[in-house]
Amino acid sequence: PLGFVVSCFPWGQGELANYTGPDEWQKNVLRHIGEELRNGVKSEQEVIREAVASGNGVGKSAMVSWIILWAISTHEDTRGVVTANTETQLRSKTWPEVTKWHRLFLGKDLFEVTATSIFSSQKDHEKTWRIDAIPWSKENPEAFAGLHNQGKRILVIFDEASAILDEIWRVTEGAVTDANTEIIWCVFGNPTRNTGKFYDCFNSQSKFWNT
Repeated sequence: PLGFVVSCFPWGQGELANYTGPDEWQKNVLRHIGEELRNGVKSEQEVIREAVASGNGVGKSAMVSWIILWAISTHEDTRGVVTANTETQLRSKTWPEVTKWHRLFLGKDLFEVTATSIFSSQKDHEKTWRIDAIPWSKENPEAFAGLHNQGKRILVIFDEASAILDEIWRVTEGAVTDANTEIIWCVFGNPTRNTGKFYDCFNSQSKFWNT
């Protein structure tokens, strides 16, 4: 993932004229995902879990975009879902950032981006090779229960994760259980609460997360 981000965007040029590449914390997360993938998927319990808590303005949305573009570009028929604390956050902040980085991406012609998804431009793969932006709902948590992709790759991203209902976390935990599958679950957010599943990532559940 780190090599992908360094190589696939025009650092030092145009919109990125003042940037030379990822920040150090971003490099650490990308590097860790790569290390975990090199270790291989040995059992259905081995989900790659990344949790980042920080204030605003450090580049979390850029990081979300890079991980999405890397994941969908480097494994055929990758499937994934991205959600956020609110539909407004998802539609007006998270996904526009994905659209921006797709525009700057060296391989942008390989994928199409709409207001709610990114998917393969290859005919007959648009349904099976895609990552969707889906608002969560406490009335319909089961929207996250059908995310299976046996033998391939699954990506789950929670943006502003501290405000995502615990029930959505529990449903997602039940969904990311496919054996012999690369499963990557990344959560980002402001540490605004001292309870809940996002808080637990750094406390009672910290042994399961790279924080």
